[in-house]
This record gives sequence, C-alpha cells and structure tokens, in this order.
Amino acid sequence: MKKILILTVVSVCTYTISIAQDNSTPAKAPSFIGVTVGYAHAGGNFTKTDYENDKAGFANPGGLNLGIEGAYFFHKNIGIGGVFSNSSFYTKGKQSLADGYKEAFDVDSTTVTDKGKYSTYNFLIGPYFSFPMKKFTIDTRLVVGYVSAKTPELRVDLEDQANATFYQRSAKAGTFGFQVGAGIRYSIVKNLCVKLNVDYFYSKPDFKITNDNRANNAGRLIDDYKQPIAGVLLNFGIAYQLN
Repeated sequence: MKKILILTVVSVCTYTISIAQDNSTPAKAPSFIGVTVGYAHAGGNFTKTDYENDKAGFANPGGLNLGIEGAYFFHKNIGIGGVFSNSSFYTKGKQSLADGYKEAFDVDSTTVTDKGKYSTYNFLIGPYFSFPMKKFTIDTRLVVGYVSAKTPELRVDLEDQANATFYQRSAKAGTFGFQVGAGIRYSIVKNLCVKLNVDYFYSKPDFKITNDNRANNAGRLIDDYKQPIAGVLLNFGIAYQLN
C-alpha cells in the first residue's frame, strides 16, 4: 500500500510539473486555507495485540484525523503549504493483556482498563504542486516536520494480590514525521471549495514509559517503546480559496 501510494503521488506530481511547463495553460493554482476531517488507518506492530510481543502497541488500526491545512502558490503551479493535524487511536486487545497478566501473576482474575488514547499532533510544512482545471484543482504535496505523540495509560488490577493495582503510565515523545499525498479540490462557489485528500503518514516516537506500583517484574513490562506510527489518511474538507 505504501509503495503504491507513493508511486501514485510521484506520477501525479510529475504530470502536474509537466503541465506547469506548458505556456498554453495560464491558470494559476488558487491559494487556500481550510479544515479537514477523516479516517486514519495505521498498521505494523503499533496495531498488533500479541501479549508476548513487546513490540505490539495494542492500538486500534482505525482512528480519527482532524486538521487545518493551507497553501500559498507563489508560482503558477508551485506553492508552499502546511498541515496542523491530530490523529487518535483507541486501545484494542485489553482482554488479551488481562489474560496474559493473569497467567504471568498466577491469579484468579485480572482486569485491564485504559485512560486516554494514542494520539499524534502533527506540525508539517513543505511544497505543494497543483494544477487547476476549470472547477477542479489537483494537488500533490510532501510535508515534513514535528510530531508530538502520546500513549494511553493502562491500569492493571490483580484481584487477589496484596499490591493489587499497578499502572503503565501515559508517556509523551516528540519526533520527526512526514506526509506525502494527493488530492482534489472542487469549487462550489467563487471562493469556496470542497476537497478530498489521501496521504501516507509516518513517525517513530521513542516513548519512555513509567510503571508505578509494580511489585515484581513478572509478565509484560514495557518501559521503552519505539515503533513506527504509520499508515494512510483519507480526509474530506472545506476550504476558502484566494482566487
């Protein structure tokens, strides 16, 4: 999926640049600013739910993405733009965790509950290559920058132990990230358009995790987690265009 998406974006980008060199196409891509909402689909170890695998992140692969996006075109088809967005993913596989801790601690019953979600706040900037065609504008982009990520807190209750509750605390980490994608805008009135984008996203935060009230090291114990948070975004938006 990653390779197909990147090849598609590169092909569209190449086509856009070739059109930009055609002097018979005088239209300039309109600058814009808008808001987006959509679906984030992650993969890899981040979404696995194997108790024995320390790389498993127990994140639901399907999440929500919200963002603000804008671009200024200083050339007919070339501009600079930015994305500020938030992606969030709920925890998945808590019963698998509970069963694993139950066996590791040799207790009758174990419950795992979570507080918060996996989330990333993305501050990205980079080049846009766009080509207007009547009411439509094709956009391609590569934006890079800073990603601030956060994990949920996990609480483990061991029903028949003296120190019955311990915590895997929420952790934060900052890292480099990027998005590469393509989209299309459709003008519904003079300065207003609707838009659809598909992007590949990637970051690899290094979380340092604190475990509180842990009586011993039996079972799964995660104090460092560094796995890619990567996948595909599908966003719908509405934007104001500066014609």
